[in-house]
Amino acid sequence: MLSVLKIRNVSRHALLCAALLNTVWFASPAMAATVGLAPLTKLRLTVVQFVAVSGDYKRWDALGGDMDVGPDGMLSVPILGSIDVTGMSADQLGTEIGDRLQAKLGLLDAPNASVQILAYPPIYVVGNVSAPGQFTFQPGMTVLQVLALAGGEPRTDGASSLSETIKLQADLDSFGSDMLRLSAKLARLKAEYTRGTEIVFPPEISKTDPLTAEIIAQEQQIFTAHTNELARQQTGLTQLAELYNAEIDALQQKAEAVQEQITQSEKQVEVMKGLVEAGSATVSRMNDAERALADLRSQRLDNVIATMTAREHLNQSERDLAKLQDEQQSDLASQLQDEQASLEKLARNQTATMRMLRQSVESDQNTILAHTTTTSLVYSILRQKDGQATILDATEASVLQPGDLVRVKLQMGLPAVPVADISPQR
Repeated sequence: MLSVLKIRNVSRHALLCAALLNTVWFASPAMAATVGLAPLTKLRLTVVQFVAVSGDYKRWDALGGDMDVGPDGMLSVPILGSIDVTGMSADQLGTEIGDRLQAKLGLLDAPNASVQILAYPPIYVVGNVSAPGQFTFQPGMTVLQVLALAGGEPRTDGASSLSETIKLQADLDSFGSDMLRLSAKLARLKAEYTRGTEIVFPPEISKTDPLTAEIIAQEQQIFTAHTNELARQQTGLTQLAELYNAEIDALQQKAEAVQEQITQSEKQVEVMKGLVEAGSATVSRMNDAERALADLRSQRLDNVIATMTAREHLNQSERDLAKLQDEQQSDLASQLQDEQASLEKLARNQTATMRMLRQSVESDQNTILAHTTTTSLVYSILRQKDGQATILDATEASVLQPGDLVRVKLQMGLPAVPVADISPQR
């Protein structure tokens, strides 16, 4: 069936090409004379008079030049004013201008007025053609020739259209899979953000589907790994804080013992001072007692510094634990926003792809219908006549006039075979 269609299309396009090759665009003077001067035609007027005294020709440049026929069919000529050129040929107009100049100027002989057509109003083609638009008119132009200029009827490439449908269907399936993965990931991120003990997947995600079950299992593994890693980091920081607390307790106990030793040493120094004053003890013994007291006081200062360092380490470990939790919450919140935006974008793309798929399927159905239906082109011509638009039925051999609008319509018959259902599987 497609082979027959190709042969039919090739034949039609071959006919159009032959029409172009066989057309003689520059018509003979006889053919040009049959084309009337339509509105908006561009003309060139040349006026020449034979001067008997000098025996040569004198051109009247003031009367000649390039001119345009007005929309109302009137041509404005210097000295003569407006001339109604409707229905005139170029030769007839030249004769009319010469006669009017002779009568206007009182000449014995009429000057030679020559009218050259520079450009006709264009031809317009609309409807079922490959390249509608305006085209240059040439005398003797037919509907078939202007159809060839417009590229003929549009060609439908069924294979290309079907490939686009398959691609859109694949894109739609891909969007569905990506949205499923994103939905599962969002459920896992929400569970991590709220520090839940398990993932609560949305109802539309069913474990009965093998692909969905695999995605759920993967998200469960990631959730478990992330939860365990966070727990290990929190446990390490918590244990470090406990060690620093224990160190601070030990230092406090040591401080109390050193303080007790300092108190006793101070009492011994006071006793020594009394014995030295009474002559019962030597000065060296008192010096030893004072050195022992100074050492104890130094130990107390070292203990204070060590306690302050331990407290600073404890505070740092607590800050590290809070930072770990805050960074995890911030990172999860950012991921939730990004993935939610990606899911919404996928949903919009899925909707757009579904619409394009429906249009592509309808185009495929129309293509199949065109391939299985007998078709023919129907022509009509919109022509301005006496200021009124007239619609004329036409054939491929109809001869056009300047300014015509050719409308091409594709007419279909009944399908030769039933059209298969190619609706999208969604």
